[in-house]
Amino acid sequence: MLNDLEFIRYSRQLMLPGFGEAAQLKLKQTKVLLIGCGGLGNAASQYLVSSGIGQLTLVDGDKVALSNLQRQILFRDSDRGFNKAKMATRQLKQLNPHVQITAIEQHFSADNANKLLANTDWVLDCTDNFQSRKLINQLCQQRQVSLISAAAIAQQGQLMLWPFAQSRSPCYQCLFPDLTDQSGNCSSLGVLAPLLGIIGSMQAMLLIQQIIQPDTQAKFWQFEGMGFRLVSYQITASKQCGTCTV
Repeated sequence: MLNDLEFIRYSRQLMLPGFGEAAQLKLKQTKVLLIGCGGLGNAASQYLVSSGIGQLTLVDGDKVALSNLQRQILFRDSDRGFNKAKMATRQLKQLNPHVQITAIEQHFSADNANKLLANTDWVLDCTDNFQSRKLINQLCQQRQVSLISAAAIAQQGQLMLWPFAQSRSPCYQCLFPDLTDQSGNCSSLGVLAPLLGIIGSMQAMLLIQQIIQPDTQAKFWQFEGMGFRLVSYQITASKQCGTCTV
């Protein structure tokens, strides 16, 4: 049930046609694991918390650096040198006290995956490199935990839906079978600050949509920042995939 303060806080969502208290309760009952508290994670976490997600666990082993502040808008100059997950949790708890928020001051890895994924409904991959996205995708697929991945670099963003818990979804290797370059990221190629906000907000919006109206088809969106174009594709399983179980 929603209490009186929650009815007031979420009133602009509750009045939406097709949303209402039932949808808000679904959000409140959902447990999300968000991996990576950089630009994408900053944006996605704020909108999930303000929208009333039930539990949010933030995972990141990095510390806030001066170069992060251009796009990681949860952090302040005084946060430099402190763990990102811890500082983000401190800010988010002030945004909405009704959400249970936990900071894990570690990098996500195969060693801690079982514990982190054991009590999770959805994973948001907000990391900034190919190697991490591939590992998270593989482990979520193995454990049948649904995943929303995103990437943003230079002027281009990508968003990926992997409904592993809802269907026998293809995997990241099916989408990018020949992608082996792990060197490209924000630190080497740069990125426009608002792009992280756009793609991170899209992650949050897609997750809310999936909680309210689930889709069992894996999908991929590509966003061109300067041209402001969004193109979507369905993802199909590849017969040449060496890791997919579809």
